[in-house]
Formats: sequence, C-alpha cells, structure tokens
Amino acid sequence: MLLRGIRYCSTFQSYLQERDHLRMVLLLNHYPIKFIDQQFNRVLEKFNIIQLLTSNNYDTIRLQIINSPNKVKEPINYGRSMFVHFTIVPV
Repeated sequence: MLLRGIRYCSTFQSYLQERDHLRMVLLLNHYPIKFIDQQFNRVLEKFNIIQLLTSNNYDTIRLQIINSPNKVKEPINYGRSMFVHFTIVPV
C-alpha cells in the first residue's frame, strides 16, 4: 500500500498525507508502530533506497520506483509479511 502511495502521489505533501493515513489505519488495526516502521523501511529497501524521503529528493526517488522493472514474484513468507484488509464506511 505504501508503494502504491508513492507511485500515485505526485507531490511530497500528498505522499506524506497518504503515508500518515496508512499508518493510522494500521495502528487502528492494532499493529505495533515498530512493526509498521519496519515494513515501511522494507518497501524502500527493496528499491535500494537508503536515504530518507524529503521534498528535495521525492521526485527522483519516485521516478526510480516507477521506472524500476517488474521483479519476478517472490514467494510469500507469512511469518514476515503483513496483510491489511479494511473497509471504509462513509459517514
């Protein structure tokens, strides 16, 4: 979901809002903050991104992610992977 947010958010500000929204949804589903941060970092590590995303480098990193070739689908490690399912109900 974070990867999708990076791909779809054309500005750093919209990415921050999407990331915060995703973090809140995960917290409301009782995921520990440490685990959430590990998973977010893992997404960036898959693309060899070691620096923090900032307003200065967001466009470059976003293009790097968008232009990366599709990798062969990896087998799922259920002990390490996180699956999130939620429904948003309009108020």
